[in-house]
Amino acid sequence: MGYWLNNQNVSIGEEPFEKDGKHFVPLSDVVQGLGGTTTWDNMSKTATTTIGQWTAHVSMDDPSVQVNSTDGRNQQVNLSAAPFVENDTMYVPWDFFKDVYGYQTNMQNGEFRAGLQAA
Repeated sequence: MGYWLNNQNVSIGEEPFEKDGKHFVPLSDVVQGLGGTTTWDNMSKTATTTIGQWTAHVSMDDPSVQVNSTDGRNQQVNLSAAPFVENDTMYVPWDFFKDVYGYQTNMQNGEFRAGLQAA
């Protein structure tokens, strides 16, 4: 199993997994695989991820994500499940990348796919 990001099979250390009936993926690894960056604030337990013009602020145990764009647009996105940290890795529900960044996403047989951004 694994990851298909922008039509390429990408090797990421952590496999997608199911918890409480929801599939989760490692935030930073997938963001990097999509060409973005992630920073981590250990004091607030918040990750800041940027892909293209969009930056998301993701806090542990909070399903509400603040998203800002370089052109001044801001929005709050409510995730289908709260992110959590396990073994120094933040995990988000697989549909995070659709809801926050507009990617076409799906999960098939435990494999996560994220395609090019929608227009």
